[in-house]
Amino acid sequence: MKPPIRVVLFSEVNSKLGAPFLDMLHGHPLVNLVAVVTSPVDRLCDYFTADTEQVDLEQRGKNLGVPVLRPEKVNDPDFVRRIRDLEPDYLIVGNFQRILKEDLLSTPKVTCVNFHPSALPRYAGLAPFYWMVRNGETDGAVTAIEMAAGLDTGPILTQHRTPLTGRETALELRTIQERANVLMLLDLIPRLVSGSFHRIPQDPSERTYFTRPSENEFRLDFAHSVHKVSCHIRAGYRNPGAFAETPGGDRVTILSADDTTPAGMGLEPAGTVRRLENGLFVACRDGWLRLLTVEWGGSEMPAQAHRALTDGTVLSATVLEPA
Repeated sequence: MKPPIRVVLFSEVNSKLGAPFLDMLHGHPLVNLVAVVTSPVDRLCDYFTADTEQVDLEQRGKNLGVPVLRPEKVNDPDFVRRIRDLEPDYLIVGNFQRILKEDLLSTPKVTCVNFHPSALPRYAGLAPFYWMVRNGETDGAVTAIEMAAGLDTGPILTQHRTPLTGRETALELRTIQERANVLMLLDLIPRLVSGSFHRIPQDPSERTYFTRPSENEFRLDFAHSVHKVSCHIRAGYRNPGAFAETPGGDRVTILSADDTTPAGMGLEPAGTVRRLENGLFVACRDGWLRLLTVEWGGSEMPAQAHRALTDGTVLSATVLEPA
């Protein structure tokens, strides 16, 4: 294929992945970025709404002179025709949370490529960074696939490993995966131009699929092991945070904890809080978790400053009624 290749980028308007993808595709000498397709007006991706620094793909695209399209329904026939009229060689998808149906997937001359923040076929679906941290993963990856009708089911074009410590928060892992995806895009562009990529079918027997975590998924259960509760807390960081409830009905959102059990502390009923000179601790099934920070009034503060966490109180999971 003779460069530059014609590309349409699909990403959420406030995406921390879409922003560097936009910059790279616009500035790359082998690429002609003909349009950016992003979220409908007044609709944001909740992965990023609590971030201190925000991005705006629409404004970024306008500043670069790239047409920005914000369809209400991305699979609407009129919009599909509009994309087809752009004569793209590729649709590049990075953190776009609407399903592209067959008519839209058929618009590019070559194919559609989706960048996913996990080692597909494992952790297909939404919010893999949450589920990977919660499950204590120490081996991560990002994957570029050719898009197919199923969700995250297409053949693998390339995959980059991202070794982990197993101590990352969901926010830290999300950032690691975003950076790895950007580097993978840079590596893949010359192969998109030459067409020299290989399609490796995913093994369906290895597939694991996760949905977006519900509010109930952030409820802590101190009857689990110290390690499992620690992973759960790191998975909830920073938005919305993992939480439990005091006997008085106060919700306590725990943002960080240390899973090193101090010597000499015997086991007590799960959820029991102890205030000691060296910190604030909560009992788990097999030891004690030192609570470091909690959320209060939208801010992160030392756990010992939370007045509801009195010595001897017992934290329990908050039972939420289905919506």
